[in-house]
Amino acid sequence: MSEVDIIGNQARSREGRGLSVRGGDSDKWITIQKNTFQNWINLQLHGSGMTVDNLQEDLCDGVKLCALVAALQQKPSIGRVIKKPNNQHQYLENVTLALNAIAADNIRLVNIGSEDIVNGSLKLILGLIWHLILRYQIGKTKFPPKKLMLAWLKAVVPECQITNFTSDWNDGVNLHAVIEYCQPGLCPDWRHLSRQNRLDNCRNAMTIARDKFDIPLVVRPEDLASPHLDDLSGMTYLSYFMNVDSPGYMATLRNVNAINTQGSRINDFGSSWNDGTHLCNLVKSLGQNPGPITPNHVDNLQRGIDCGRRLGVEPILSAKEMADPEVEHLGIMAYAAYFTHLKPVKSLADKAVIEGNFGSVYVGQEKTFRVIIDDDDVSSGDFRAEVIGPDSIPPVRLSWSGRTATGSFTPSEMGQHRLNVYCMNEPLASCPIPFKVSSDRSKVTFHPVDRCPVGVITELKVDTSSAGQGDIRMEVETPNGHSTNLPVVYRQGMYTANFTPAEVGDHRIFVHYDNEQIVGSPFLVKAFDPSKVNVYGLEGGSVGRALSFTADSQSAGEGELTVVVTHNGVTIPSQVTTRQSGIHNIDFTPQGAGTYRVQMYFNDVEIRGSPYTLEIVDSSMVSVSGDGLSLVPVNKTASFNVHTRGAGGGNISVDITSPSGKKVASKLVQRGDDDSVVEYTPTETGDFEVSISYYGEELQGSPFTCKVYDVGKVIVSEMPQYAIPGNAVTFDIDASRAGSGNIEIRVNEGRVACSVENRGNHQFKASFFPESTKPHVIEMTFNDAAVEDSPWTVNIIDPHSITVSGEGLDRVPINTEASFNIHTSDINISCIEVLIKAPNGDTVPCDLGSDSGGVLVAEYFPTVVGDHTLRVLCNGTEIADSPYIVKTYDTSAITVTDLPDGFVSQPIVFSIDVSQAGEGQLQIMVNNGNLPNDVEMVQSGVYRISFIPVEPGVQTVDISFNDEPLPMSPLTCNVVDLSASVIELPNLQPVETRSTFLIRSLATDASVAVELMAPSGELVPANLVRQSDGDYKVEWTPTMAGKHSVDVLFAGQQIQGSPFFINVFDINKIRVDNFYNGGLEETAGFNVDASQAGRAEQSIWVVSPSGRNVPVDVQETRASEYAVSYVPHEVGRHKIHLTYGALEHPGSPFTQEIGEGALATAHGDGLYRGEEDKPATFFVESGGITGEPTIQVDGPNSIAKCSIDPQPGGRFAITYVPVETGLFDITVKWNGRDIHGSPFHPRIVDARKVRVIGGWQHYMDSQERIHLVVGEEKHIPFETAEAGPGKLTAEVRGPTGSIVPCTVDDSYNGKSTVIFTPREEGHHTIHLNWSGHPLSGSAFSAYATGGFHDITKIILSGRGLKEATVREEAEFFIDGSQAGRGEPQVQLTGVRAEVNVIISPLGGGKYRCTYIPVIPGAYLLHITWNDRHVKGAPFKVNVIGAFYPNKVAVTGEGLKGGLLGRDLDIRIDTRKAGPGELTAFCTGPNKVAYCDLEDNRDGTFRLLVKAQEAGRHVLQVKYGGEHVLGSPFVFRVSAQPDASKVRVSGPGVEHGILACFQSRFIVETRGAGAGQLMVRIRGPKGAFQVEMYRDSQKDRTILCRFDPTETGLYIIHVKWSNLDVPGSPFHVHIVDTQQELEQVLKEESYPNSTLHSSRGYSQWREEF
Repeated sequence: MSEVDIIGNQARSREGRGLSVRGGDSDKWITIQKNTFQNWINLQLHGSGMTVDNLQEDLCDGVKLCALVAALQQKPSIGRVIKKPNNQHQYLENVTLALNAIAADNIRLVNIGSEDIVNGSLKLILGLIWHLILRYQIGKTKFPPKKLMLAWLKAVVPECQITNFTSDWNDGVNLHAVIEYCQPGLCPDWRHLSRQNRLDNCRNAMTIARDKFDIPLVVRPEDLASPHLDDLSGMTYLSYFMNVDSPGYMATLRNVNAINTQGSRINDFGSSWNDGTHLCNLVKSLGQNPGPITPNHVDNLQRGIDCGRRLGVEPILSAKEMADPEVEHLGIMAYAAYFTHLKPVKSLADKAVIEGNFGSVYVGQEKTFRVIIDDDDVSSGDFRAEVIGPDSIPPVRLSWSGRTATGSFTPSEMGQHRLNVYCMNEPLASCPIPFKVSSDRSKVTFHPVDRCPVGVITELKVDTSSAGQGDIRMEVETPNGHSTNLPVVYRQGMYTANFTPAEVGDHRIFVHYDNEQIVGSPFLVKAFDPSKVNVYGLEGGSVGRALSFTADSQSAGEGELTVVVTHNGVTIPSQVTTRQSGIHNIDFTPQGAGTYRVQMYFNDVEIRGSPYTLEIVDSSMVSVSGDGLSLVPVNKTASFNVHTRGAGGGNISVDITSPSGKKVASKLVQRGDDDSVVEYTPTETGDFEVSISYYGEELQGSPFTCKVYDVGKVIVSEMPQYAIPGNAVTFDIDASRAGSGNIEIRVNEGRVACSVENRGNHQFKASFFPESTKPHVIEMTFNDAAVEDSPWTVNIIDPHSITVSGEGLDRVPINTEASFNIHTSDINISCIEVLIKAPNGDTVPCDLGSDSGGVLVAEYFPTVVGDHTLRVLCNGTEIADSPYIVKTYDTSAITVTDLPDGFVSQPIVFSIDVSQAGEGQLQIMVNNGNLPNDVEMVQSGVYRISFIPVEPGVQTVDISFNDEPLPMSPLTCNVVDLSASVIELPNLQPVETRSTFLIRSLATDASVAVELMAPSGELVPANLVRQSDGDYKVEWTPTMAGKHSVDVLFAGQQIQGSPFFINVFDINKIRVDNFYNGGLEETAGFNVDASQAGRAEQSIWVVSPSGRNVPVDVQETRASEYAVSYVPHEVGRHKIHLTYGALEHPGSPFTQEIGEGALATAHGDGLYRGEEDKPATFFVESGGITGEPTIQVDGPNSIAKCSIDPQPGGRFAITYVPVETGLFDITVKWNGRDIHGSPFHPRIVDARKVRVIGGWQHYMDSQERIHLVVGEEKHIPFETAEAGPGKLTAEVRGPTGSIVPCTVDDSYNGKSTVIFTPREEGHHTIHLNWSGHPLSGSAFSAYATGGFHDITKIILSGRGLKEATVREEAEFFIDGSQAGRGEPQVQLTGVRAEVNVIISPLGGGKYRCTYIPVIPGAYLLHITWNDRHVKGAPFKVNVIGAFYPNKVAVTGEGLKGGLLGRDLDIRIDTRKAGPGELTAFCTGPNKVAYCDLEDNRDGTFRLLVKAQEAGRHVLQVKYGGEHVLGSPFVFRVSAQPDASKVRVSGPGVEHGILACFQSRFIVETRGAGAGQLMVRIRGPKGAFQVEMYRDSQKDRTILCRFDPTETGLYIIHVKWSNLDVPGSPFHVHIVDTQQELEQVLKEESYPNSTLHSSRGYSQWREEF
């Protein structure tokens, strides 16, 4: 085996499968990888004085290997190294030291030992070096480094579309792109490089990388440009661009920081990213909002990742992985690089800048500055500015010109100010801008005040805005000469002082500025006191009468009095006359009723008490209404309304007097500005007097008389319950104490006439004659209120209508209560009488009662055998068919002999004696009447019965006398039949597959037995199940290939044809190997060994590369061993298909490569199966061909180390040891070419990894044996996910060595459960195997104890097991009488509550359980017996809650109506209404509409109403039988639009002269249904505007007009729901002269073929 072959099959990337050999160019590829790894080693050894020149030899003694490991781990030494070893033992010692140091650094070395390095195994040395490169060069990572490296490259040079580390780098262009990314400007023209100059491009790029970045040439330019470049070499070289502090690392940091405008600078891609701050700042810089940083690092990172996704950047690591302190930089660096392609988004604070000089700002002088927008995402409307001074906020104006604004403001005070400019309410970065405002000291201005009121603060102001910095002091001198300093406050450029005069008169104000009076000081202020103005004579009045009052201001000081009188917002003229100094008369005349407002001012200050209100009334405008003034019931609140609209604001006075003269209290309730309600409660009947006055004036019609009545005082007596047809029905009515009113009597809704006789004093007698025998209903009302007990029902008796029925009229057993029904049409029971005479003359008592249906039930108890006479009377008269003769009998007097057992087809005989039983009919049925019987009378009343059974089993004889079963009935006997048959027995059956067949027999469980025997002589477990039709189903699962015998026994004897035979095969035991071929047109073939697979029909066919079937010759060389051959006619891969027993072989189709020459073959068990950590072997046969095999064994995650042992005769023995489970790949090549069948796929398993779930201790008894219970099914679950591709098999043997039926449930992936039921007490042995390999510890010891109870015999019953209703008791019963000793435990649990269950013993092992749930929902009912769940537990119980129809929401456009022919869509939401039934019913004027109710399965429904006619529809929606909120709903369904019913008329659609043209026309849409009207007009020069009007939204007549301004053709389209109405389009010619008009009218008869485009029409649409 060559060195090249070994390297090619061993060097592999960590995340990939084995790297395959590339045909004849393998030497070049291997050489590149070997040189790359060697160069990398020498770089690590630089400075140590050591070099590696021959990778296979230089590491053998371990010295250089130890130096390499020490350099990589940055240690001076890794231990004691033998510097000059001179024997293999010392070599091994050095190499072991290096490997241990590697392993201590958490580097897992699979299948690499010290002897492999010492012996110079190049394939394993390359594998070792690659592990070191991965760990120390590329970086420690939990993720595939190739994936992370490619992710970074795709992020930084996305247009290169890099997908690998081989061919994508051969032309050198992508390497130039990476260099340009690392340092822009080094390779700016990389996109223009010629991809044909591969070597030059690579050499130039690698030279730049070496010179500029100090990246070593571990790969030569010639190798990088070679098509044979391998992944590992490419990854090794390119990793120098991605390490920490590498060019790529620093470039990515640079670009990330370039877009990171938030937070601090990012300095690495390591643990500083753990808390999520960097990521959140990064996405925030790009316009996202990840929220605040929290102590939860994973949450911070996840919000940052979510923002990244919204930006289109998918994560490489999860949030949890990025939060790991040991996170690898490469994953974060690659992820961050993707963000660098996004454009940074400026924060609001940076979207504009402020320019301006704020060094000289003065009070009262305008100051300007500029705001310049520096971002395209905002506009001028997003900005505002403000200036804040010490006590003022001067307004700021922004005048925009393009993207620059000029801001201006004028400060009003001195002191420190600050300027803020906001972008979208966030201040710009330079804000706030502080500045100081100085003042001009030349001017101070006092704002004079002429008058001010006493006791009111008057603000005195001094303006110093232009005066500069100074001190203001103010002093006031009162009329009595007292002086006081006023406190001065500076506000917004103004000094203010609050002056509150305390007396009337002249006050002097002195203003000092820097201790000097300003110009004009002192200032005179006159003080007055409006509170001293007194008003007299201001009272209310009536409409039209003049009012006058007086005001006295003598003590108020100097001033002017003004008066304003208003009513309803209108000022009423008033006159103020001053009679003498300070005395004023005011006069005005009110013009209407209502409230008048009088406002009085003294020196423009409102006086005390102002405004005054006056009520002016107009009693003629007051009206009253309501039942409370006419007729009302007693003891109920009566009311009437008082309407005062327009009457003014007067007081309403009500006085109510009862008939007894007592005053009745009333309540006046204001219901609005103009409406009041008067309520009172009369407590006696009679006439009440109601007096009403308004503002002291009696209303017209007052007092009113109200009649009070009491319907409860109407007394009806002598009302009969029944009557006879033709006789009058009379009753009495007493209304003497009920008050005034009207009595109305209706019999059968007025169809029967009723006469009333007045007997005086409000007492009456009413009568009517029944018209039919149906019940008559009397309804009575008093003043439209139902009289107490109304309605009454009078039943009309028809004696001939009474009938009797029931079993109590025919044959009746004695000493048993008999009954019959009397159908009386609801006749009172007192009218019916029943008389019964026994044969001995005694009277038999009879009881009458009513059942739930209203039928009379007569019950009696006969005690004597014989004929009884029964009479039925109604009101003393016998009904039709009376009397009746009842025959009584006694079944207990009948005797029956015993029923013996028998056999099929032989008679069975017994006797019956009925001589003492009385008259009756004897009935005998055998097997429910399916078997005939013979009856022979032996003597009077004594009979002999016989029958012949035709089927085996229990025979049932039912005996009845007069249809009553005898006490001993049914009689049973057992009949035996030895015949039975086997059906549906398969001839062929695969192993490990459950199979069934049927035994058709009438035998019982005890007499039928089945024995299934495997070829080894062992019994196969079989389960015998009795079917509902009497057959027996046999269930069994074969585990061994070969012929199985089936022996069916009945009563210990074989049935006919037994034993039967079934061939069982195991397709997995078929071996296909020894592939051989001699080339094209030469015989090729292989061997098939099915000797261990059992007998079955096989099928083999070969398909050529072109898809043709190749003839195959199959020869059986030995029993079930076949030599298969064929002659290929094509070069290429042939597919070999093999089926066995109609199942395809797991390895099929096999492939066989046909070439020009012959290939070796492979065979052996190791090609198909094996165990972890155990050697597996197979053989390669050379067949005399020159060459040697190349072998590679790949597991799912490892390489299996293999050895090749040449043997005589051209045979090679290959042994490998798999170190994991799973499906392996074995590639077998001969001289570099795959042999036939390669790659092979052996299944590697490990029975040690099959583990019992929960541990064995869970299943053990005190003696460390598996605990079993006789008759109790045992479940033992196993975890098999890590055991490899296999199957669990089990065998259980009982104390006597018999096999216990056992099944393995492996329906769940990764889990298998062994299930069996022990049948006898004692020791059991459990054998467990995984794909034929015993489990650790198998066989297991178990012990079965005797059962003390049979939980399967627990019987449960009752509604409470399934459902219950909130707040109602639910019950169920537990019958454990047949289950042995024990007691039940019950628990009812739900999500929201646990319900207490009360268990009440009933005796005999029976219990009654009750519970009352209070919360609806789903519950689980757990029922255990002796701490074990009964069958079916836990039970699901549905608790139904109360329903609330008023919480059902009905919505949708369909409630507004629609068009006929279109479905009305309505949505119904019942989610808040509780459980209930939803119904919908809709009716039109004459027809019922179809209602389609769709359940959305979430508590909501969709209702589609399909109306059958136009008009008003009523929709009833009910929930739980009650109307929902808003139901019934009323809507209208309109007819479909009919354009033919639209009429257009008017001069606007007729030809005319422009000067006098009237453009109006009318569109009438009545009768056209619902639709849309569209009018479009096109003039000579295009579209023309149309105007349309209608009086209201319901108006169907539309007026249209347009204003033509030039002559020509006008085309008017009028459409109704997109259909032209009759006459449309209208062609209207507008001309200049009468002569032209006549010419148009003359030519109108000619056909017009001109087509007019619809472009340019003006249109108007309206929905109707």
